[in-house]
Amino acid sequence: MSIEDFDVIVIGSGPAGEVAAGDLAGQGRSVAVVEAALVGGECAFYACMPSKALLRPAEVLAEARRVPGSRQAITGPLDVAATLARRDEVIHGLDDASKVGWLDERGITLIRGHGRLAGERCVSVGDRRYEARSAVVVASAAPPPSHRSRVSRTRGRGRATRSPLRQRSQPA
Repeated sequence: MSIEDFDVIVIGSGPAGEVAAGDLAGQGRSVAVVEAALVGGECAFYACMPSKALLRPAEVLAEARRVPGSRQAITGPLDVAATLARRDEVIHGLDDASKVGWLDERGITLIRGHGRLAGERCVSVGDRRYEARSAVVVASAAPPPSHRSRVSRTRGRGRATRSPLRQRSQPA
């Protein structure tokens, strides 16, 4: 098993991981980011950004219809095809090349694959092992895929729930 070392290893490249990695690299530290999916995470490609891209045209149209003067200029309905095309533009067709370029510009090493803690300041990705001289930052909002559907018992309640990382509060 080969070992490579960095000052800091960040697991997850969503907004928190990107900010942490960028700030650390800006301080002159050697940084590696471990990402199993698209650099930028769920927010950039599946959640926040595409949702906003879909909602914004309807909001703008509703506001224009509300304001006298602009209301009269509205001649048709929302163009759904154009709205979907804008969403695809925002998520770059699910291509993370621009995000990878951002990492490259800052000297941040990208390690593709599922990162697993393998000891104190150690991360394994496949058959490779990486060591952090200072810290490992875990910036992943979701449990690893093998744990997403794990069912466990909540303490003292006797009812089955999803993994605690995915629980939502339930009314009493």
